[in-house]
Amino acid sequence: MPLQSAHVFCSHIGHTGKTTLCFNMSCLYAKRHPDVRVLVMDLAEEGDLTKRLLGGVDAARGKDDEVFGSIFRLLSEAGRQSAPSSWVSSLLRSSSSELDIASHAIRVSEHNPNVPENLYLVSSGAWPRNEDPLPEEKRREIARKIRESLERASESWKLFCDTDGDRRPSPFTMLGYSLCSLAVVPLHLSKADLDRTETMLGLMNEMRKSGEISTQVLLIVWNMVTSQNNAAMEHKGLRLAFTPAKVSLDILDACNTRIAAIAKDEDFAGLFVSGGAETPDDEFIQGSIAVMRRLADNVLKPAEELGMPFVQMIDKLESSGHKQLTFETKDVKYSAGGDVIRGVDEAVRTLSEKLEALTVGAAELVCVLDHLLLEHVPGRPVQSDIFCGTERPMLMRALGTAGPSRASLCLCNTSA
Repeated sequence: MPLQSAHVFCSHIGHTGKTTLCFNMSCLYAKRHPDVRVLVMDLAEEGDLTKRLLGGVDAARGKDDEVFGSIFRLLSEAGRQSAPSSWVSSLLRSSSSELDIASHAIRVSEHNPNVPENLYLVSSGAWPRNEDPLPEEKRREIARKIRESLERASESWKLFCDTDGDRRPSPFTMLGYSLCSLAVVPLHLSKADLDRTETMLGLMNEMRKSGEISTQVLLIVWNMVTSQNNAAMEHKGLRLAFTPAKVSLDILDACNTRIAAIAKDEDFAGLFVSGGAETPDDEFIQGSIAVMRRLADNVLKPAEELGMPFVQMIDKLESSGHKQLTFETKDVKYSAGGDVIRGVDEAVRTLSEKLEALTVGAAELVCVLDHLLLEHVPGRPVQSDIFCGTERPMLMRALGTAGPSRASLCLCNTSA
């Protein structure tokens, strides 16, 4: 069955919320879709996502020998290897037909009952490492074998990848780009973060133009935004589940204007899923930007330390019948009211729903383009009269940025 979609959480800046969002959104998706297998690949050096999935930092200690050995054997049946590069080497030696990712991934619920049973983990490790450069050809081959394994499986899969926040992408972050067609970029609402992100987008764009990756930015998430109150609002086309402080709205406007300008730059054509030279700013912002409030520490911290996703906290709250919950970690006790827990969970659910809606829209558009490409007779115009309204400009932009084969379609008969 086909791989449903593949998202990489990336920003070449640390502590922007990549791991928190990947953890909670993958668990939420798995909970909502029990018939789909969700694969999480932790490609970050310190393995923070791995530790969280295995039940938190304290619970993950002592599990290295039991768990990580099987991960590094990703393909090799010859015995445990001690270095992350070993599974890369064994992967390169194996043919596509030999690779079964599921047999080497951890079923996380066997180690952490707070996580849905259909969520699986492959980790690059949980300790500092010296990584050898991974040549483009080898990285492409690894990504191809992993994706073909998921495509060949009898079950449906969905892939989430977490990455490091290094200024330049590490070899494992580059593997995440090669694996995933869609990128989610969490950032602090800050011009300083945006400066560094512009550099990152430039690097991604150069890699796209050279054919090294095909990853597109699906969503920019302005994360950890200060909330003035809980009232929902609409601001310049963006629907917000809370009311940010005025200064935050001013910074948001300035940052969105700069991001929209990048998307309009012809040199960056195709980098954003919904962006393009002809895309109005408000349309781009609605389709490419999300705003996430700062989450309450008395919910966020126990989620991290206990490996308990927000969706599981809600289940515990509802089943308890109580108005608040108490979470005890190894040496800290947290208490959170039901309204606070629900607010945090709702923030992630809202973001997840937007992500999935954009993902489905992007997938459907690619299917339309592929259908047109298959049906098209070279030299004849595309019969595109079936496309109208908001779908039409998206289609026309996509035809211009979706790659050489699709862009080669004759568009001389596409005027309204």
